[in-house]
Amino acid sequence: MTFLKYIGCTVSFLGMFAPALPGASPQQATVYASGLSFPSKVIVIPGGNLLVTEAGTTPNSGRVSLILPGGQRQTLIGGLPSGISGEDGAPDGPNGLALAGQTLYIANGEGDAFVNGPQQGTLLPNPAGLSSPIFASVLQVTFSSDIGSLGGGFTLQPTDHYTLLDGNSVTLSDGAGDQAVVQLLTQFRPGIPDAHTIYRNSHPYGLALNTHQPGYLYVADAGMNIVRQVNLTTGQTRTLARFANTPDPVMGPPTIEAVPTSVQPYGPWLLVSLLSGAPFVPGQSRVMVVDPATGESSEFMFYLTSTIDVAVLPVANSRPIFFSLEYSSQLTGQPLPPGQVTRYDTASGSVYVEGLNSPSSMALDDDARMLYITDRTDGTVLVAPVI
Repeated sequence: MTFLKYIGCTVSFLGMFAPALPGASPQQATVYASGLSFPSKVIVIPGGNLLVTEAGTTPNSGRVSLILPGGQRQTLIGGLPSGISGEDGAPDGPNGLALAGQTLYIANGEGDAFVNGPQQGTLLPNPAGLSSPIFASVLQVTFSSDIGSLGGGFTLQPTDHYTLLDGNSVTLSDGAGDQAVVQLLTQFRPGIPDAHTIYRNSHPYGLALNTHQPGYLYVADAGMNIVRQVNLTTGQTRTLARFANTPDPVMGPPTIEAVPTSVQPYGPWLLVSLLSGAPFVPGQSRVMVVDPATGESSEFMFYLTSTIDVAVLPVANSRPIFFSLEYSSQLTGQPLPPGQVTRYDTASGSVYVEGLNSPSSMALDDDARMLYITDRTDGTVLVAPVI
């Protein structure tokens, strides 16, 4: 199917599907795993296991946790780059994850690389320096065994960050006979001069692999408002798609930034969720479909509020079921209203899970028919059945 034909399917999503599956009843999410430290992203891996990135609360306390069936947490790899963001005072570090066999890719965010500038909405490099030299990067970790069978965890030391920066690999041992080889696949420019914001930061936030483009990794950069394509062999990076600002329909900044927060495979294409930036006008958030071969993009789901993730559930002999995760129903509300998952069995979505405190990502287990949601503030992974 060509991309232009697929755009026709996008239009169908907005109101021309026939026939559609009946809607499902709302579900209550329950705590599946706890004890996490500012979880950011979750993915489902073989064996009914989950992987979750966590920013931690102190410099370079980022980690990836393995969540075993039943919800038991254990550290897979710790000592990852992290720092307290000077922009909002929140921890930032490991974000997106993607797994290919025994190789794990980890996106590292901006950490404490920037502070607020003299005017609202402006940024400056952190004058106190960075906690890690490898922020705004993607790490490649190759394990000696399948993740679910590893005997223990691995830890990067602060000096290892500089070894990786120099282009050398680091081999870690878990003390139980297994090893992990860590490499710096690619590092992006941490910031570039910007006429409106003084500096524009690079903030790798979401990762995805697509079996139709097996040689590449896709990175949603929430700071640069782009999707990057990274060559898995060479680490060479190019901008695949750039999302332009949109006009502000109410009083506020002249335009609203896109802020891509996740990228997910969808057949031969990619779905990219756009949170939208200040002043966080309801209806400005949307999901884009991107052709990874050409970078061509088009709106797929729109008139959303604060979408930070999207998921697709295949259905045999029918159209898929789509899910969107919204951080809040009103990002300027005081107190902040809860977030929710909206489910699309038809072109008109319905609330499937509500009352989410601070959701940051979600992942579908197609086989188990379970939806997992990370709660950043509570440090939990929630679960809801998909019926």
